[in-house]
Amino acid sequence: MEQQKFLELLKSIQIPDTNGVKAATAELRKTYYPHPEALLWLLQILTSHDAPEVRQQAAVEALRLVPKHWAALPAGQKPAIRDQLLQSTMNEQKAIVRHSSARVIAAIAKIDLEDGEWAPLPGLLAQASTSKEVIHREVGIYILFTLLEVAGDMFEDKLSNLFTLFGNTLKDPESSEVRINTLLCLSRVAMLIQPEEDPENLARFVEVLPNMVAVLKGAVDEDDEERVMQAFEVFQTLLGCETALLSSHFKDLLTFMIDLAVNKDIAQESRNQALSFLMQAARYRKMKIQGTKDMGETLTLKCMQIATEITDEDDEDDEVNPHRSALGLLDLLASSLPPRQVIVPLLNVLPSYINNEDPAYRQAGILALGMCVEGAPDFIGTQIDTLMPGVMRLLNDPVSGVRNAALTGVARLADDLAEDLSKFHAELIPALLKNLDSASVQASTEAEQEKNLKILKAACGALDSVTDGLEKDIMATYLPELIPRLGRLFGHEDLTVKASAAGAMGSIAGSAEDAFLPYFEQTMKALSEYVTIKDSQEELDLRATVCDSMGNMAQAVGGQAFQQYVQPLMQASEEGLHLGHPRLRETSYILWSTLAKVYEEEFTPFLDGVVKGLMESLNQEESDLEVELGEEAQDLLGKEVIVAGKKIKVASASDAPDDLDEMEDDDDEDWDDLEAVTAVAFEKEIAIEVLGDVLSHTRKNFVPYFEKAIETIMGLVEHSYEGVRKTAIGTLWRAYACLWALMEDHTGEKWAPGLPLKSQPSEEVLKLGEVVTVATLSLWEDETDR
Repeated sequence: MEQQKFLELLKSIQIPDTNGVKAATAELRKTYYPHPEALLWLLQILTSHDAPEVRQQAAVEALRLVPKHWAALPAGQKPAIRDQLLQSTMNEQKAIVRHSSARVIAAIAKIDLEDGEWAPLPGLLAQASTSKEVIHREVGIYILFTLLEVAGDMFEDKLSNLFTLFGNTLKDPESSEVRINTLLCLSRVAMLIQPEEDPENLARFVEVLPNMVAVLKGAVDEDDEERVMQAFEVFQTLLGCETALLSSHFKDLLTFMIDLAVNKDIAQESRNQALSFLMQAARYRKMKIQGTKDMGETLTLKCMQIATEITDEDDEDDEVNPHRSALGLLDLLASSLPPRQVIVPLLNVLPSYINNEDPAYRQAGILALGMCVEGAPDFIGTQIDTLMPGVMRLLNDPVSGVRNAALTGVARLADDLAEDLSKFHAELIPALLKNLDSASVQASTEAEQEKNLKILKAACGALDSVTDGLEKDIMATYLPELIPRLGRLFGHEDLTVKASAAGAMGSIAGSAEDAFLPYFEQTMKALSEYVTIKDSQEELDLRATVCDSMGNMAQAVGGQAFQQYVQPLMQASEEGLHLGHPRLRETSYILWSTLAKVYEEEFTPFLDGVVKGLMESLNQEESDLEVELGEEAQDLLGKEVIVAGKKIKVASASDAPDDLDEMEDDDDEDWDDLEAVTAVAFEKEIAIEVLGDVLSHTRKNFVPYFEKAIETIMGLVEHSYEGVRKTAIGTLWRAYACLWALMEDHTGEKWAPGLPLKSQPSEEVLKLGEVVTVATLSLWEDETDR
C-alpha cells in the first residue's frame, strides 16, 4: 500500500464530484481500510496535515477504524500516538476538527482504559480543563464529555472529583464553550447517579443544578443559537434520568422555563425550546407537576397569555412558533392534570378573554378552550350551557380572525362533545352557514381573499364536526340549506376548500342516512372527477378526503343506490395504494371496511385485491430507520427528516432514559413505552382493524384467505406499538367469533351454556381458539391497559 496514494484518495473525497467520491471511497474501503496501517496513516494526517478539511476527513474515517484496528497497532508506537493526538487536539483552531479529534481520543481511550492503559488521561484532561489557556480548557472539557459518552461507567468511582472540577468550569468567566461543554458533561454524569445507592453524589448534583440553569440562561441572553440548543438538550435529557435529580428544584425549573416562554424580548427559538421542555415534563412528569402546588394553574394562565400573540398573518402551515406551542402545551396539560389545575383556572379567566376589546385575546380564549376539551370532555360538558353564549358571540364577531378561531374551537368542541353540542343545533348551524356565506363573496384584495379561504375551510370543518352524529330527523331539516352551499364549493379553485367541503358533505350524508338520497346522484357526479386525480400532493389530499366522504355516502344510501359507483371506486382505491400518499392508503383501507359492511358477502369479488393490499401493508418493514449522524449533522437532532421514504424524528440514542425513580410509578410507566412510532405502524393499526371488518362481514367467502390472515396477524401481536397489539388481539378474537358462527351455520347447532358442552367445536375452531388464547395471555401480564 502506498501512503501518498492513500492521502490523495482521502483528499479526493473532499471534491464535490459524486462519482469521484464514490470511487475513492470504494477503493479506500477495499484496499486500505482492512489493514491496521490505514488507521496509523489517518492519525498521522489528523495530527499533522496543513488543510483543516483533510484533518477533519481523517478524523471521521479514523473514528470508524479505531474499534477495528487500534489493538493491532504496535504497542511501542501507541504512547507517541496518544501524546501527539492529545497535543494536536489541544492546539486545533477549527472547532469542528477539535470535536472530531476529541471523539477519536475518546474511542481510543475507551479501549485503553478497559485494558488498564492510558491511565494518566483523565488527570491530563482535568489539568487541561483548569489551564490558563482558554482553548485548552475548552478542549479538555469537550474530550471529557466525549469520554463520558462512550465510557461513562469508568468514571463511576470518580464522580466526586468530577463535581469538584465541573463546579469551577461551569462558571468559567471567559468561555461560553467551556460552560456549555461542562453542561454536556453533567448530563452524562446524571445518567451515572443512582440516588438510593449514592446519596452523596445526588446531593452534589442537586447543589450544582442552579448553576446549570444559569448557563442555559446565559446562552439565551447571548442569543447563541447553537449553545442554546445544546443547553436545552441537556435539560430534556435530565427529564429522562432519575427523578430525584430534579425533585428539589423541579418547581423552580418549571417556573424558569415558563418565564422564558412568556418573555417576548428573547429569541423565538429559545421560547419554543422552553415550551418543548414543558411539554415533555407534562407528558412524562405529570404526577410531579400535579403534586407541585399551583404549578398547573400557573402554566395554564401563562400559556393563555402566550396564545394572545396570534396574528392574522399566521399561516396554517407556518413553522413552530410560541403561541402554537403554548396551545399544544395546554392540550397536554388538560390531558395530564386534573381539571381543577387546568380547566377551572382556564374557565375562570375565559370571560375576560372572550369579552376583551383586543381581538387577539378573544382568539386566544376560544382556541385555548378548544385545545383543552379533548383532555377533559366530561368536565367541560358540564359547563357547556354557560360557555355557549360566549362561543356564539365569537362566531358572529366583526373580526374575521376571531370568527376563524371560533369555528376551529367549535369543531374541537363538537369532536368531543357531540351529544352536548347537538342541543344547540338551531343556533349553531345558522351561525356556521352565515360564516360560510360571508366568506363566499368575492374579495377585493389578496389579503381579504386569504382571510376568506381560512373562514371557508374552518366553517366546513366546523360543519363536518357538528353534523357528524346529528340525529337523522334534525339533519334532514338542514339539507336544503347545506347541500347547495357545499356543492358550490366543489368547484372552488382552491383544492383545500374542495377537500373541506367534501369532508363536511360526507358527515352530513352519514347523519342524514336515506334522507340524503335526493342529493346523492348530483353529489357523486360532482365528486367523481376527484377520485382519480394524482398530479400533486394537494390533489392526492383531496382524493383521500373524497374517498372517505364517498364511504360515508355508501353507508347512508345503501348498497343498491351506490352499486354503480363501487367498481370504479374500488379500482381507484387499489391504485391509491401505490401513489406514495400515506393518508390515501389509509382512506382506501377504511373505504374497503365501509363497503364490506354495506355489501357483506356481495363484496367477495373484491377480496383478492383487498387482501393483497392489506397484507402488503402488514408486511412492511419498519427497521430501516437507523441514521448515522456525523458531528457536522448534530443540528438535525430533534428535527424530522425523510429516511427510506418515511418521516422520522432524529434523536440521540443516549436521550432514552435509564432507570427511573420507583417513587413515581405513573411517570415511569409513561417512559416504558417510549419508542418511535412510525407512520408505518399507524398504517398497520388501521389495516389490521379493516382486515377484521372484512372477514367479519364477508364470512364464508373469506375462508380461502383465513389461514394467511391469522398467520400475519399473529406476527404483529407483540409489536412495539400498543395500537397494533390492541387491534391484532381484537381482530384475532373477531376471527374466532366468525369461524365459530360458520361452524354453527354448517352444523345447525347453536352453542348452549353449561358443561359438559352439548356439542363439541370443530377441530378448526379448537385450534384457532388455542392460538388466540395463547396470543392474548402472552400480553396479559405486561400490558398497562389490559
